[in-house]
Amino acid sequence: MSSAPPPSAPPGSPRRHALEGALSVAAAVVAMAAAAWAALTLLGAGAVAPVSRLVPMMVSMAFGGGVTMESASPSESADGGESGGGLGGLLGGLGEGGGMSLGLTGEAALTPLTLTFLGMAALAIAFFRPLRRRQRPAPALLWARCGGALATTAVVFPVIAAMAQGTAQLPKSVTERFGKGASSGTFSQVTGGGGGSLTKGLSSVMFGTDAEATAFLGLLWVSVVLAVGCVAARRTTLPRPLALSRIRLKWNAVTSTLTGTAAVLCCSALAVALLAAAADLTGRGPAAKAAGVLLLAGPNLIAVLLTTGLGTSWEAGMHRLQSDGGGMLGMLSGAAQGDTAGTDKSVDLGGWSGAGVPLWLIAMVLIVLLLTIAGYVASARTPARTPREDSEALLNRHAEIALRMGIAVGIAALALPLVARGSVRIGITLMGNEMGGMAAGLDDGLGLSPLTGFVLAALAAYGGSRLQNRRARGRVAQPTTTATGRPAAARSMPRVPSDSAS
Repeated sequence: MSSAPPPSAPPGSPRRHALEGALSVAAAVVAMAAAAWAALTLLGAGAVAPVSRLVPMMVSMAFGGGVTMESASPSESADGGESGGGLGGLLGGLGEGGGMSLGLTGEAALTPLTLTFLGMAALAIAFFRPLRRRQRPAPALLWARCGGALATTAVVFPVIAAMAQGTAQLPKSVTERFGKGASSGTFSQVTGGGGGSLTKGLSSVMFGTDAEATAFLGLLWVSVVLAVGCVAARRTTLPRPLALSRIRLKWNAVTSTLTGTAAVLCCSALAVALLAAAADLTGRGPAAKAAGVLLLAGPNLIAVLLTTGLGTSWEAGMHRLQSDGGGMLGMLSGAAQGDTAGTDKSVDLGGWSGAGVPLWLIAMVLIVLLLTIAGYVASARTPARTPREDSEALLNRHAEIALRMGIAVGIAALALPLVARGSVRIGITLMGNEMGGMAAGLDDGLGLSPLTGFVLAALAAYGGSRLQNRRARGRVAQPTTTATGRPAAARSMPRVPSDSAS
């Protein structure tokens, strides 16, 4: 008579779990690629470069990868190799095209957090969702699952970075700015009026990403998502040593609440993007660009708004770059910069006011409201203490929730500005030396925002936890009874959630 396997034996095998881990990474990549394709299509990016090359580039940037740019080919002179007078004629023999060689170099660093959020959500759902209704897996099977995800990341992400290479045509508005800077004033006189012709080679650039950096950042990104998921995941079955670990029992309620709050905010940005895309179907052109921007950087705007309320000073601007070198190149750069002075622009986002109220004050009120709700939910999810645990604890239940919420928000206030900011820098090179260029971006001044976030989160979470406790006591005090005579309040008492529902 054959004996049945023990009830605790997990179904499947390490190979199956490793395959499911690999599929979770594939789901994340597909989600990010689909959103990037939709956003780039709405923005009309196909006129700049092939979308098939831009989509891998955006996916690489979604987990921190940067993009480098350089001229596709050296510039040619105005009249098929005749340089004209002035310095352009004197140096006519230089460069591959028979004249001076102008080129572009640059880099872009921007994290499209919408793609990052979609990738994280797809990875977490595909990784943890299959464990929801299964028997408790052994630790080795969870390690196999993580190993499959990390191994797939180490293979797929370098391939994505290798595909993120191509040639892009710069918009006419950008090349016209370069042309005005190169063909005006003293620079035009020195080059014999050939400055405008020198910019003909600035219309196209080659872009690419670093495969090694992309692979490292991808592995780090997947590791962080899985580690946070093991602490924050609810209604799933994890190995007993992990499910009953001290860090999970103490931090599950807070981390699950904060990750859920962040997911709601990101989904709201996605909903607005979808509404804008639907409005575009009615023939409203600006709605398409708004939808494309939100599909790429909607959570970036939310992060800027929230951290402004914590004291982070955000500044968006564009300014021209000037060469620090001397000699003839320094003189030419200075002349070009002098002729185009006054073009720098910057905006202090924190000082912007809507309806007469500063943006930082609006953001602070919103943060306090969100954190109060988060404290209420975290308190409802925190298991009730036993009398012995309550007597041995240094802090009461509400203070512990407030302390953990403050620590988590303080860390978020430190990390969000690092991923929400972005910059683009394009430099003009003459004979291999950088003469100047333009830089644009969104930069931050951190200040005391981590400390401010800790204090605000602790106070708001404490108030939310107290409010939840008062409402729970009110329900317990109700005299309503069930049909069997059992007090209904007794059934609503908080209990320690089982591990399979945590």
